[in-house]
Amino acid sequence: MNFTPLSTLNATSLDSLARLHCDVMPTLLSDLGLPVVRRYYEICQKDPSVIGFCACSPEGEILGWVAGSPHPEQVNARLRRPLFWFAGQMLRVAVTRPGVIVQLARSVLASSEANVLQPYQVELTYIGVAPSARGRGLGKAILAAFTAASRAAGYRSVALSVETDNPQAVALYKKVGFEITKTFHEGRFARHRMELPLFTEHPNKSVAG
Repeated sequence: MNFTPLSTLNATSLDSLARLHCDVMPTLLSDLGLPVVRRYYEICQKDPSVIGFCACSPEGEILGWVAGSPHPEQVNARLRRPLFWFAGQMLRVAVTRPGVIVQLARSVLASSEANVLQPYQVELTYIGVAPSARGRGLGKAILAAFTAASRAAGYRSVALSVETDNPQAVALYKKVGFEITKTFHEGRFARHRMELPLFTEHPNKSVAG
């Protein structure tokens, strides 16, 4: 198994990653459909501030991945460009799954200050493991790769939000040192905000992004 940076994925691997995200991530992004998910990771590829890896088998199959950024709101904002393409995607979702549009509007309106990042902090946005690769410690290994890369980039801590009804994810994060700092509601979701310190004191180095 090897870790491949998101920035180096070819078009075929990017398609596989988007499909895996939709299969294992029951999130609002997944509800918007495969084209939007793929566009999200295309944006991540081109953003040098994004920290992301895929765990791949020797045959090149994507078994898991992680992605995060010190500016997640900017990555999300780029999903709306080009505007004509995004409007077409939203029209498709409005026709086929109108409830998703309602949830999207609620999520935007209910955006919580709990998600605001502190200086020298990076957000772990998505992490997932294929069902066939679970139970082998892969999630912990991917998480360790992300935190190591974040530390190397000079970030002081990692933050994330996780649904309160996902005890397996919460347990994994706690196992590697994350602590719950607050619990909040965002739309219909109840979430924990969790943080992991990377340095006792911030090093004298530049932070990417």
